[in-house]
Amino acid sequence: MAVKHEPPKNIGGWVRPHRPRKVDRSTIFDYMDGAGELYLAYSFVGLDVWRYTKPDEPDILVEVYDMGDSREAFGVLSFDLRGEEVGIGQRSVYAAGLLQFWKGKYFVRVLADAETSASKSAVMKIGKHLAAELPGKGALPELMTTLPEKGLLPESVHYFHTKMCLDYFYYLADDNILKLNERTDAVIADYRTPSGQAKLLAVEYNSGASSLEAWETFHASYLNQQPPESGVIDSKQIEGEQWVCSRREGTVLLIAFEGKSQKDCEELLRGATANIVQGG
Repeated sequence: MAVKHEPPKNIGGWVRPHRPRKVDRSTIFDYMDGAGELYLAYSFVGLDVWRYTKPDEPDILVEVYDMGDSREAFGVLSFDLRGEEVGIGQRSVYAAGLLQFWKGKYFVRVLADAETSASKSAVMKIGKHLAAELPGKGALPELMTTLPEKGLLPESVHYFHTKMCLDYFYYLADDNILKLNERTDAVIADYRTPSGQAKLLAVEYNSGASSLEAWETFHASYLNQQPPESGVIDSKQIEGEQWVCSRREGTVLLIAFEGKSQKDCEELLRGATANIVQGG
């Protein structure tokens, strides 16, 4: 990765090496062991790493990820949106010494080994410097517009592609019954509803045939029944008195889980469908 925009050489007495460590798809597991799977699931291109040091202060690690596309960079950030928004980049979160933000095709992590007032100040300054230097801005994934705004819990939004990521956010089944892969776009989020809370999952496939196959497999494997025709909401109460409601709209599958009432789940699907129609 040829990142021409680098963090400052000296920030409040913290000093970094002149050259970064370079990591690419072939060496990512040498750098971070199993955690590399996450970045590869989001079309990781390369990574530049610097470590700042200062006597009697915690080290500060800086990682600048080139994800190749702004949607992929946002996706990595959305893996965990818990923390304080600090206004750095296009969206940022800060918690316990760790700053993460997204700008254009870049995802950035700045981590102090321990949080002190001085290290937090340095982390913020490094982040602001990089956000100003990194080129371009990017749009959110288009599928995000499917999510209804009413009741949405913003920190719960996750954009992803593969079953590995879905398993982290919501375990559905051992098998890949939704036929997720690197070419599917998916977003999942939690909602506060009149009866409590529910989850909404939207998956967009590259063809109507692919969405139909996933629609049929989901019904056969998860609901043990035949699916209705496209455009019809299918609702079923499962164990624990939770409702699962689903709907297929062309290339998009919409599924609401863990609803306390049928009405809540169906309202989520209607809201998402309306957004699809408006966007289409």
